[in-house]
Amino acid sequence: MEAGQDSKKKDILSNIVTKRYAEKHDSRTCHIHDLEYYNTTYNCLGISVKDMVGDRKRSFGNMMNALHRAIVELTNMQSGGIGFIHFDSDVAAYIEEENDEEIIEIFHEFFLDLNMSTRKGCENPYVTFNFGLATSKKGRRASFLMLEAYERGDGRGNPFIFPNMVFKIKTGINQEEDTENHDLYMKALDVTAKRMVPTYFNCDSKANALFPADTIGIMGCRSRVVTNVNGREGSLNRGNVACVTLNLVQMAYQSEGDLDRFYIILDENLADARGVLLHRFQTLCEQGIFEEYYGKGYYLGAESCDAREMLKNGTLSIGFIGLWDAMAVLKGRTIDSASIIKEYYEEAIAIIRHMREYTDKITEEDHLNFSLLATAAEGVTGSFAQYDSAHQGKDFEVCKKGYYTNSFHVPVNMDVSYQEKIALEGEFHSLCNGGSITYVEFCEMPGRNVEAVQEIIEYACKMDCNYIGINFPMDHCTDCGYMGRIVGKCPCCQSAAIRRLRRVSGYLAEEDKFTAGKRKELKDRRFHMAANSMGVGRYDG
Repeated sequence: MEAGQDSKKKDILSNIVTKRYAEKHDSRTCHIHDLEYYNTTYNCLGISVKDMVGDRKRSFGNMMNALHRAIVELTNMQSGGIGFIHFDSDVAAYIEEENDEEIIEIFHEFFLDLNMSTRKGCENPYVTFNFGLATSKKGRRASFLMLEAYERGDGRGNPFIFPNMVFKIKTGINQEEDTENHDLYMKALDVTAKRMVPTYFNCDSKANALFPADTIGIMGCRSRVVTNVNGREGSLNRGNVACVTLNLVQMAYQSEGDLDRFYIILDENLADARGVLLHRFQTLCEQGIFEEYYGKGYYLGAESCDAREMLKNGTLSIGFIGLWDAMAVLKGRTIDSASIIKEYYEEAIAIIRHMREYTDKITEEDHLNFSLLATAAEGVTGSFAQYDSAHQGKDFEVCKKGYYTNSFHVPVNMDVSYQEKIALEGEFHSLCNGGSITYVEFCEMPGRNVEAVQEIIEYACKMDCNYIGINFPMDHCTDCGYMGRIVGKCPCCQSAAIRRLRRVSGYLAEEDKFTAGKRKELKDRRFHMAANSMGVGRYDG
């Protein structure tokens, strides 16, 4: 499978992508994501259940079966994730006389199906459910029972990797104790403390509060699609068409410590990022395979049966990696504390603001929805560093460690409290309108200490983070079922059959499937709090 994809990528770089942009990709300066789909399809899509199963009356179980079939079909038509923007309200319409256990079992079977390799024959469908705002009796019931099914795991207690579930936090609906869905919020926090899922979407952040909460959400691992210069705004029936990632660290090497020179190089590469995205957009308009979309009407503008009229409603994202690694190179010093970050904070913010201003400018000029993405970088964090080590960065500490840190995240090996990490990253979220995440690392599963999770999520909301996740080691003995942090063999049965789940970008994944760069990063990650006698609850800050 990988050999075939590599061959196709080489063919696309040689015969379709403009030579200049192909060279930028090969030199790890401007990485073209999902290259094998360059001339066939877009990346991700926000959608509703009704879009996929229709509105005819059917039982809840029948609807969920139909939904799974539709998800399998769609995930093989596009290159990235599927985001259900208001999943709780969607499925509530199909609940009738089923009792709680029946609904839990239907969700359970649905989750089992989603964790089968039905995407390209070797992967699970990348599916995200946004929920938490439905206040109807059926909507609330659907959310509670879905969380219950997810918490139980599969028949042997194994955690589900998919779906990614995103709880939408909104004042007046679920955040305050006297609001209608506060109990649902607490249930979500309880499940997070055991399963790392749900993650949390802050509907009240500076960037999100401008839009109705039920029209926006996450698709994929962090993609955010909201504004639209060509039509209806919001996340529904729209998605990211394509994205590239710029290697800020490489630009810093080339700048030799000169910030003015860095900006000149950055502007050159921003122009190339614009160029390759426009070329890909045009290529998709001419060669893309979208006949099935036209018939189903999943995408805004699909009724026109014209690829350009459809795709113009999506986004073209310029991503970036290694902000603080780049600052370390520019300043010629190791950035290993919050106090050093604060010295250069305004300069770092200015770089990202400059990039955002550029995407805003070209959105007006090209009348297409360019956005700035805080790249997840699962596939390039190691390959960028490996390439740079062989060519120009080998003498720099940020390159020797074997990976670059995601987007604007503080260095993963830096000792900071959770308050410091969140405060240092919060301001970047509103600049990254194409998507972003801030996560906090626990040293072990919080379990019953839900208050620790709640405190962090709410502090992140206060610091204007759009999207927040909690990470902790989630190890599971597949022989006896023991769950927790397992060093070596299972402490209960001494089995070596341990399944180790971690969050690599925005999704959960098995540790042994991480890329080489992410495995190196994982070993360097520091925890952002200290344990006390209650488990996890006392923070370094």
